[in-house]
Amino acid sequence: MVWTYWNLGPDLCEAQAPGKAQRSAFFRRLMQDLAYPAGTSTFWPACLPDPDAMPASPGPAEGEDRPRYQPNADVFWSGVQALHARAVVVMGSVAARALGLPAGVRPLQQLRHRGTLVWVLWDVEFLLDEPQRYAAMLAFVRRALQQISRR
Repeated sequence: MVWTYWNLGPDLCEAQAPGKAQRSAFFRRLMQDLAYPAGTSTFWPACLPDPDAMPASPGPAEGEDRPRYQPNADVFWSGVQALHARAVVVMGSVAARALGLPAGVRPLQQLRHRGTLVWVLWDVEFLLDEPQRYAAMLAFVRRALQQISRR
């Protein structure tokens, strides 16, 4: 199963991405709460650094712009196929648009896209700001995982 959200690209590429520590803690908690076997989930970015907009230095210095990111749906879905993912979890409307999901998809929705089962959730930042939604999201993911479980 593959997880993605818009800020995954910056989280993977930038040591000091704003909000990275909070998102990492969120996913550690989520994976612990799901208690799904190790190795059954992976993270694959919905966006990649824009090579035409990369800063001149290897890492953004103080006052220097951070790299810009651009969606790359073809790379994402190729990765999903190469990983033989049985399902994809897309967190947030920005990531959903970046991956070419149909307009109007909403959190806690399931659909098939490019032959893959996709579950749409709220964005990580929204869940961090609205922790009361966490239980509903967790229950949805647990039910959804039962669909692909090999048990």
